Amino acid sequence: MAETHDGVRLETDYERRDIPLKVYAYAALGLLVLLAMAPWVVLVGYPTVGQDVARHLTIAPPPPRLQISSPEDLAAYLAEQRALLNSYGWVDRSKGIAREPIGEAMKRLAQDGIDGFPKQASP
Repeated sequence: MAETHDGVRLETDYERRDIPLKVYAYAALGLLVLLAMAPWVVLVGYPTVGQDVARHLTIAPPPPRLQISSPEDLAAYLAEQRALLNSYGWVDRSKGIAREPIGEAMKRLAQDGIDGFPKQASP
């Protein structure tokens, strides 16, 4: 049977001795002093840190930069791509490379097939 003392089981009883409240108060006071002194220690150890914060960027960063109106930018980009896909034009005029609308290219490809690719046997 478990040991008892004045009717209380010793193995399940709570700890009756605590750290004195003064210890907690001193620890909290020490932490506050440390937090108050830390910025001053940094300023003494690194005297140029204040000047570094006031520095301004004088060179524009390379692209891509932050978009101000991304929905409008996306709409303009998609309109430009649709215009390229649905129009005739030169890709490289000196080499004779041109583009044609994608719908026309797919129709012609479906009719003629791909060069060097075996054709499907007709039923």
